[in-house]
Amino acid sequence: MRIALALALAVLPAPLAAKEIVAADYVEPTDAYGHGALPGGEYAGLELRYADGSRNILRFEAAVFEDTAPRLHDFDGDGKPEVVAVLSGFETGAMVMIFGHDGEAARPLGQTAAIGQRHRWLAIAGIADFDGDGVDEIAYVDRPHLARTLRLVRVVLQDGQASFTQAASAPGLSNHRYGAEMIEGGVRDCPGAAPVIVTADAGWREIVATRLEAGRLVSTSAAPYDGPDSFAPVMACR
Repeated sequence: MRIALALALAVLPAPLAAKEIVAADYVEPTDAYGHGALPGGEYAGLELRYADGSRNILRFEAAVFEDTAPRLHDFDGDGKPEVVAVLSGFETGAMVMIFGHDGEAARPLGQTAAIGQRHRWLAIAGIADFDGDGVDEIAYVDRPHLARTLRLVRVVLQDGQASFTQAASAPGLSNHRYGAEMIEGGVRDCPGAAPVIVTADAGWREIVATRLEAGRLVSTSAAPYDGPDSFAPVMACR
């Protein structure tokens, strides 16, 4: 699904040169979208800050950033991170979007297909190379309160454009309770071991560890779920 959202930039004057993003934050809390999946988790702007001290604020018409925090990750290995955010369109619903700086301006580099309906959300679990092929994937739960489907999308960033390909999916998993402040679990990425996605099961009875094996997501029960703190032992590297 293509999105028809207009991007508006609030740009502080800066020389036209390649910029290294060093930090990102959601700014300008808003109730214009009115979903409420995250208390206070809808924002009109995404602020990018650069190594040279300049910054940009990106805004979209008819959309908000709906997330806990933007994530910095270097997808193309050039030593300069891109920014991963969740954007929710008033008509299209949520999508994962990657932002970068092309030497002239900050801009979107690409996005996943939008869910297709407003007030349908997705919650990012983490980013890693789950199959060891040198290409990173984004792990997220598609509609953690409804569909409860874990998805992996492979991201290739080339010539300033990000392309997304679904690598695998698995039903019956969630990482967020409606109205909670945090996304629970995450990605356990330990030296010498393949990354593991840690979520709850759909009924929030168990903590589940999921690995990508031969192109399939394979889940195993890791521990009983007993509140957010019960994830810590499962997330720890041993």
